[in-house]
Amino acid sequence: MARGGLRGLIDRTAERRAADQPAADHDGNPCRCELCAAPIPADHRHLLEPAVREPRCACRPCALLFEHPPAEGDRYRLVPDRRWYLPDFALDDATWAALDIPVQMAFACHDSAEGRTVIRYPGPAGAVEAAVEPAAWAAVEEANPVLRRLAPDVEALLVNRTRDARDHWLVPIDDCFALVAVLRSRWKGLAGGQDVWNEVGAFFTELGRRAKPMPVGLSKGVPR
Repeated sequence: MARGGLRGLIDRTAERRAADQPAADHDGNPCRCELCAAPIPADHRHLLEPAVREPRCACRPCALLFEHPPAEGDRYRLVPDRRWYLPDFALDDATWAALDIPVQMAFACHDSAEGRTVIRYPGPAGAVEAAVEPAAWAAVEEANPVLRRLAPDVEALLVNRTRDARDHWLVPIDDCFALVAVLRSRWKGLAGGQDVWNEVGAFFTELGRRAKPMPVGLSKGVPR
């Protein structure tokens, strides 16, 4: 729900000011663009280097250089900043079980280098590739044409089925990396500990705040 009145104006102004503040690393040093070394604000774009599957922080001028569709030989791809919640995504319990993913969260992205969709799940050691049968994933794609519109390498379907959730999102790939980082940094013991699951819950709450719900029936295409 949109915030209105004076309180809403104050909150939105504070958020904009916070986003414009220079980002800092864990040691308090200013974060810099990984292409030109210019200082960057907390709210900045990312470039993906598909060869190593790692996001690179980018200042606005460097990000603008990659807004065009990637050309052959491009080293970097601009990560989109759109986020959609998919309320009518078709993935029931039986179909999920057929994918044979050992945990209740996963993300799927088309890997242009390998020419296929790669499904990974976050864990305490990082992102792990799931050994999904191609036919099982083909059934998911057939039921959800929206998946064919994902930008290769830089956009993903993110699935959250933890506890009672049955949520599906179209997100920038760096959101998935952020979720992986939560589990890697917070996991304790065999089950992770309450702290990590609190952080996972906070991650999805924030994602829900930032994402737009895709109108029911529009999942055959993705608004730009």
